[in-house]
Amino acid sequence: MSTFIDFEAVKAANPIGDVAEQLGLNLKKTGYQLRGPCPSGEGGERGFVVTPAKGVWYSFGLQKGGDVLALVELVNDCSTKEAAHFLNGETVPPERRRERQSKESAAERGFRPLDYLEADHPAVEALGMEPDDAAALGIGYAPRGVLRGTVAVPIRLTDGTLSGYIGITEAKLPPKWEL
Repeated sequence: MSTFIDFEAVKAANPIGDVAEQLGLNLKKTGYQLRGPCPSGEGGERGFVVTPAKGVWYSFGLQKGGDVLALVELVNDCSTKEAAHFLNGETVPPERRRERQSKESAAERGFRPLDYLEADHPAVEALGMEPDDAAALGIGYAPRGVLRGTVAVPIRLTDGTLSGYIGITEAKLPPKWEL
């Protein structure tokens, strides 16, 4: 691998729409954009947007975006320099491939917990849950994401693997709050 990389030339030679397809992202054309699930698993089925005309992407789940190099960084879990080498057709070092494969295996085992849920929130208490209990169970108010404005409750398989969340929008108040 060469030591000097002309990042602007790499970006110019690699249209973001083509790179998204090369990376295997499941995106569908919607107007002038491509939409689909974020490669991170955050943000729902349409939480990831690529705008080819501008050469940028945005993840609503991660609340961040970037150019074609940042897209490769996100998907391949690599540095900007490694992303440029990847786009130039150079291989990713074997240790990076192993790291990526182990992350993919972890992703196949289930969803990642939503670390932004607020267990100590009045909506959680309205369900009759104490904040400590809610936190231990992974239950909390979702201030963002597709479950925004609901109390997110994890759904787990019998082996404990997180398989998704449900969002509760209404519940009875606990007796201490009833008039």
